[in-house]
Amino acid sequence: MSDPRCRCTCPGATVWVTGRPLADRLAAAYALAERLLAQARRVAVLDRYDDLCADAARLGVVAEVLARNGLVVIVPCAAEGLDAVRARHEASGTRYVEVSVTGRTSPEESASAVWGRLVAHD
Repeated sequence: MSDPRCRCTCPGATVWVTGRPLADRLAAAYALAERLLAQARRVAVLDRYDDLCADAARLGVVAEVLARNGLVVIVPCAAEGLDAVRARHEASGTRYVEVSVTGRTSPEESASAVWGRLVAHD
């Protein structure tokens, strides 16, 4: 049994960044990561999981476990197959936000769209 004193109390979350093209998703993910790091938050950007991106459910498991342990996990991946990801986060009570870069004028605008939602829930 785990010791309750060792549990992370940091507010983690998964931020799924969707839209085309990949370069826009990556730019938005890193713009958001910079903001969070400036606030001394623990952040992971899952951008090197090409094989996992083909299976959103598997990538969602990685993101949810990290988020449940206090990291803000940013996933710049397509929107296909997100039903399982949403369901897993909901079942565990882990915060989950989706943002689309489609129609945004800059990565900073996409980052701002998520920023307020994350900060409001802290």
